[in-house]
Amino acid sequence: MQRLRVPELCLGLLAIAVAVVLMSHSVTGVIRDRQHLHDTISVTGSARKPISANLVRWSLTVRQTAPSVARAAGRLRADVTAVQGFLRSAGIPAEAISPAVVTSEEVVTLLPGHRRLVRYRVSQRIDVRTRQIDVVEPVARRIGVLLERGIDVSARPLRYLSTELTQAKLDALPAATEDARRRAELIVKGLRGKLGAMRSSTLGVYQVTPRDSTDVNDYGINDTTSREKDVIAVVRATFAVER
Repeated sequence: MQRLRVPELCLGLLAIAVAVVLMSHSVTGVIRDRQHLHDTISVTGSARKPISANLVRWSLTVRQTAPSVARAAGRLRADVTAVQGFLRSAGIPAEAISPAVVTSEEVVTLLPGHRRLVRYRVSQRIDVRTRQIDVVEPVARRIGVLLERGIDVSARPLRYLSTELTQAKLDALPAATEDARRRAELIVKGLRGKLGAMRSSTLGVYQVTPRDSTDVNDYGINDTTSREKDVIAVVRATFAVER
């Protein structure tokens, strides 16, 4: 039997060792690259879109009480006519004023000696809906004039709405997404990485708040108390991170 020389044996073992090392580096590199494919960063971005109300809604309720429904209804009719005249004379268009249905209820007052005083209260709501906000606002502040005339009337706060709210939400959305990208770029830059493509995004609830308000609600805010508002969009986005 022929024996291998010692130098030849050493060279063979050395070649095998080099091959194993090279294969180890190759496998490690593949595993590292695969891990980097899953490197992501998630950030939240937001954007604020100013908007002004261009529509106002206002509700007033007129009431009358009398010993009989018929008498209370007759007095109510006269008071409702007076309130409508007051609104029209202040500049509110007649087509913007809408009386609702008349409702009635029995009011019972217990008296001494097991006696009962029965009276009837009838009510009617008057709704105002118009784009003439500058006309309605001063009228709302003068509602006390009707009370001084003996008319039992109450008014709810003005509700400021915008017919452009949907468009404002759409305008705020891309701005919020871009804000999320800028935030992610700053974070990744600090880690000496490179921001890749967006992997996913989630839209949060919109916040419609009074101008410059910092109020936030998990279920969203839809403010109707202020004429000047902000529409706030929130986006949570996930981006790939490249090494």
